[in-house]
Amino acid sequence: MTNTILVVDGPCEAGTDLVVEGLSSSDIPVFRMDTADFPHELGLRARNVDGQWTGTLSNKRRSVALADIKAVYWNRPSLFQFPELSESDAHWARGAARIGLGGVLMSLAARWMNHPSRASAAEFKPQQLRTARSMGLVTPRTLITNSADEARAFAEDVKAPLITKPLGTPHVAHSRGSETMYTREVDLDALGGVELTAHLFQERVPKQYEVRLIVVGDTCHSVKIKAHSEAARTDWRSDYAALEYEPIETPADIINGVRGYMARLALIYAAMDFIVQPNGQWTFLEANPSGQWAWLNSPEIPLAASIAHTLENWCRR
Repeated sequence: MTNTILVVDGPCEAGTDLVVEGLSSSDIPVFRMDTADFPHELGLRARNVDGQWTGTLSNKRRSVALADIKAVYWNRPSLFQFPELSESDAHWARGAARIGLGGVLMSLAARWMNHPSRASAAEFKPQQLRTARSMGLVTPRTLITNSADEARAFAEDVKAPLITKPLGTPHVAHSRGSETMYTREVDLDALGGVELTAHLFQERVPKQYEVRLIVVGDTCHSVKIKAHSEAARTDWRSDYAALEYEPIETPADIINGVRGYMARLALIYAAMDFIVQPNGQWTFLEANPSGQWAWLNSPEIPLAASIAHTLENWCRR
């Protein structure tokens, strides 16, 4: 038996490339795959014997025994694809692949970063805010509604400007291409369309700077994000060229709250966003269980090494 790390992600994820590169000098084997590889480039042979799955995953280059997989790095793999089938048949095949391949993988006797079921449950922003507050982290006053009148009433109650951000994916596909929806200030006189679906409104918290906090196990890597444009001060993701980064120490009360949050939601990895107010108070905004981090990786912020070492250690125990 050779303890092995399974890496499951799309082919163009920079962070995952860095993790695999970091593992290349290890004596722990790595098997990388994408769910979209199945069934055309990835084969599954799995038997359940005495309650355990045995068999292999294999591609044109190599194979791995299911029983050897002791650590799994699961990020954002691609959707199953069946271009040769009609849409109705492809829909059926995707469901079978999800339950079959996905079910076997999720049943492995391995440690996960993060288990797909845990990551999926942790995506819900309303639960994130409730969990963060229950762990002692400060959170902004928030409204979720499809009522424009309720949004105006909320603004009156909080006596502060409001911002809005997408509850689901921030990317919307149009006939003319894809549009990214950034955090923006709310114009209370232009709320048409709010009734179509759920919207999130929050008080605009006074901001000294923001922090991207990457959690790997018990370790918190905090990075100060200094924005030098108006767009970046509202949402730093809208103007990366206007940003400066600086590693900073994470306050002890934030570490305790973050660890409680991660334990409550059974996560090993998360990318958290905080606002640090002018008075120094840290305010939790959200936590992405598969948030990106590659652009922050450096000798001073060794995120890839932290992830790789965690996966390696799981295979050595």
